[in-house]
Amino acid sequence: MNERLPKKITRRAFLSSSAKVALGVAGVLLSSAGMIYYGASRVKERQRHAPPKVAGMPGNIVKVGESVTLNAIQGFEKIKYTATIQDAWVATAKRGFVYVTRSAQGELLILSPSCTHLGCNVEPLKEPPPAGKKELYFLCPCHGAEFDKSGNAIGVVTQGLDTYEPILSGGFVYIDIASPLKRV
Repeated sequence: MNERLPKKITRRAFLSSSAKVALGVAGVLLSSAGMIYYGASRVKERQRHAPPKVAGMPGNIVKVGESVTLNAIQGFEKIKYTATIQDAWVATAKRGFVYVTRSAQGELLILSPSCTHLGCNVEPLKEPPPAGKKELYFLCPCHGAEFDKSGNAIGVVTQGLDTYEPILSGGFVYIDIASPLKRV
């Protein structure tokens, strides 16, 4: 009868195996702690470079400028903004711009730069418009859509540029970048 007996382990082999397991566990714990520290430092770094928030306003509300300055605009002006969008525990800085102009009635008009066809950013004309198109102000570089000073579609597309509702507070104009007003 051939009975199998377990292999006898020596003290040296036991201590060697135990040390390897202990080093492996210590390595996993240290790397986990390092990843947690690195993640926390990245969040702090992003928060340090984020623009200051206006007390009580969500991150999708951005300041466009002073009401007096914006009301003095003749033609149009490109206004850049930076917003901090808070998604659960991650804050993300979003950069963009809008065009500020006046409607035909003289009201403040804030236009989205995104073309309503493919979403490319429209650009103001760099040279005088061609004959017969005096109302042309903005042109889409992707496919040639044309828009007038108020963002109305002139050619190629049927829907004008989206607008933003101005929010007046404390002498400043704000917009909600998450809620552009769609034109019909």
